[in-house]
Amino acid sequence: MAAKLKGFLLVFLVVMLSAVFALQFGGGQAEGCTAGGSTYLARVYDKTLSRGDFEAAYAVGNFGRLPAETQRSMGLPQLVLNGLIDRTLLAREARKVGFEVSEGEVMERFVNEGVILLTLGVDAPPEVPQGEIPVSFADKDGKFNAELAKRYIENGLRRSVGEFADGQVDEYLAAQMRELVASTVNVSDAEAWEDYVRENDKAEMQYVRFSPAYYSKQQPDTSEAAVEKWIAENADRLEREYEANKYRYTNLDKQVRSQHILIKTGSYVSDEEKAQAKTKAEALHKRAVAGEDFSTLARKNSGDKITGPKGGDLGYQPKGTMPDAYDEAVFAMKVDEISDMVETEFGYHIIKVLGIREGDVPKEEAKRELADGLYRRDWIESRAKEAATATLALWKSSNDEEVRKKLAANAKKTPESTLTPTLAETGEFGRDSAPLVGLPTNVLLDAVLAVADGETFPSEPVRVGREWVVFRIIDRRRPDKAAFTDDLRDSTREVLRTLKKKETVDLYVRKLRDQAAADQALRINPLQTQDDNS
Repeated sequence: MAAKLKGFLLVFLVVMLSAVFALQFGGGQAEGCTAGGSTYLARVYDKTLSRGDFEAAYAVGNFGRLPAETQRSMGLPQLVLNGLIDRTLLAREARKVGFEVSEGEVMERFVNEGVILLTLGVDAPPEVPQGEIPVSFADKDGKFNAELAKRYIENGLRRSVGEFADGQVDEYLAAQMRELVASTVNVSDAEAWEDYVRENDKAEMQYVRFSPAYYSKQQPDTSEAAVEKWIAENADRLEREYEANKYRYTNLDKQVRSQHILIKTGSYVSDEEKAQAKTKAEALHKRAVAGEDFSTLARKNSGDKITGPKGGDLGYQPKGTMPDAYDEAVFAMKVDEISDMVETEFGYHIIKVLGIREGDVPKEEAKRELADGLYRRDWIESRAKEAATATLALWKSSNDEEVRKKLAANAKKTPESTLTPTLAETGEFGRDSAPLVGLPTNVLLDAVLAVADGETFPSEPVRVGREWVVFRIIDRRRPDKAAFTDDLRDSTREVLRTLKKKETVDLYVRKLRDQAAADQALRINPLQTQDDNS
């Protein structure tokens, strides 16, 4: 990032020097051209921003000297237009509170100090030049050359001297308003200490993640008694779930609930492999038709890794969800009917219809379906928590190696997965870090950094999102009050004050924009591409 920033600023430095060189010794801009047009780009209350205003601001920043693709990728045209709007709004507020700046004052500074003010939109990245832009109109003897300055304004910016001065008056008023808003900002000693803590409160840890998804292939007790017990214990929760999902059970097109056994093939298999798959499917079909338990056959034989562990149950589905051949078969069947073998691009299917519904689903039936899903989810999540609790207890009473052995032994009982709980280690992290990829940060950080001195484990597994995490702190660096000297406190406050000032001013400008929009006093024409701005 530092190298990119340095390169970008170097480009701008070269561009600026090239512009001054061209002004002093002639060049394309020195030949003279017509004044910038007045094409309407935006209206802000009673002020119109023209195409000429935009082109002048674009030229002050020398953005047109950058490659067209760079201009587009950085959004420079929009940043310049937003800057014109923002400066107009700020200048309007400055006048309302009594600030005054004359054209003579801004031209005097332009002549004596060689400075032009430029406002860009609040979203402008810090490496893009804005604020005080230096220019030079010295002749070979180092003296100010009024003719060079006039040529720069009229040919380089395509503005009359009066138009240039008018724009700079708004820039100076906007700057004064920003200073007024920023002057309200203060940073307390407590805020400085909190920032120091945030920067210096660090930890490293070993951890194990337990994701419920890892246990999804395990099967809960789905007996009537087990599910009814869950429903009785979660009646209020189930009612809320039904109210939130009622739309899924009203005015339905025809839906069929089916389960299937899939013997996979696909375009990649040989003719011999496909024939073997068909023979296997035919044998399973005979067993299903003969009365063997369909769910058991699916769990033991189906190639569908998602539905197979659940007995092949696909749930209720409308037409169009499955391949055409599957839909054609299943929507012509009756409840409890078993299909002939059905071939799709995935392989050979043996299908059994479990239910058919259409229109409005009775409330109790809908709630029971929701209960089945919630009960299974709760059961799976409890497996993750139980595994995390057991691991934490073992870890506290033994060592890392014993934990690794236990995790490896448990993993042998479940197919290998990227979600398999394993012992891992972080680098150093702090309060502004995300120690574990893909997990919400705050809850885990609070748990880690709240572990008391002398302790290395949490009191219980930490729930982070839907996962459970256990950890052991292997290094801890706490903020040192004695190291937080007066000088460090003051420098921290100054840095925070600078950042806070920008945030405060940006927020103020956004509110001015929102108010202008609410007043219907901000109208923007679509900005042409930068290719048209040259």
